[in-house]
Amino acid sequence: MSMYIERTEVSTDKSPVILWDNILQDGTITFSSETTGGEAANAIDGTTYDYWIPSSLPANFTVTLGSTTTASYAAIAAHDLGSTGNTLLVQAYNGSNYDTVASVTPTDDKPIFIAFTQQSATKWRLKVDGGSVPKIGVALVGDSIRFDSGILPSYTPLYMSEDVELLTSQTLNGQFVTNRVNRRGAKTQVSLNILDRSFVEGTAFQDFRNHYNQGKPFFFASNPSELEDDVSYCWRQDGGELKPTFDSDGIFYKTTLSLEAYIGD
Repeated sequence: MSMYIERTEVSTDKSPVILWDNILQDGTITFSSETTGGEAANAIDGTTYDYWIPSSLPANFTVTLGSTTTASYAAIAAHDLGSTGNTLLVQAYNGSNYDTVASVTPTDDKPIFIAFTQQSATKWRLKVDGGSVPKIGVALVGDSIRFDSGILPSYTPLYMSEDVELLTSQTLNGQFVTNRVNRRGAKTQVSLNILDRSFVEGTAFQDFRNHYNQGKPFFFASNPSELEDDVSYCWRQDGGELKPTFDSDGIFYKTTLSLEAYIGD
């Protein structure tokens, strides 16, 4: 399972959710330990090829912010927490101690998407305990942008949208020798149902649209309540800029997300 709802489920948990604005990038970072080449800052630079690798467990990654900041989601990608048998705790500082707002023990190394009861704090911490020392390539804590109108059919979930480039090998007379995978990823199109004009023209959507159009990464879950495996760390496809189009006499917009997603080793 990749989706963890660590609070009471609500009807809007069936709506597509995007996490992109990472408060872990907005303050001063401290950490319990790191290793050479496995620096803690690697977990928040957005890239999937480098990692935070602590030297021992339990391990903490903390951000101290300049003001109280609200969050209700966390996400992890490019990790091996399932393989190393770890528990991940998301914690908020209450002024004297850290309250655990979510605790998950993943069984695989797929991207993790966690919904928890909204909290406000000046310090947020990720804690890893149990098992052996892991690696974490991408970590995010923040609030979401949600598309309550849902997705129009037909839609292929990203976890079933593999894009596999092969190096094929055959003999001159057509005998199969072997194939080798050169590149693995996933691609899909998400046609969003009509969106209210005030939502599309509002600051939250426009800030995300700017982030998306610049090709920057984000987490996407199509239906947290019912499609718990459809969680991805993704970015827009080449030529897939977000261009909302008027529909229904200018009352609503329609738009499509053209997504390309990370698939691990």
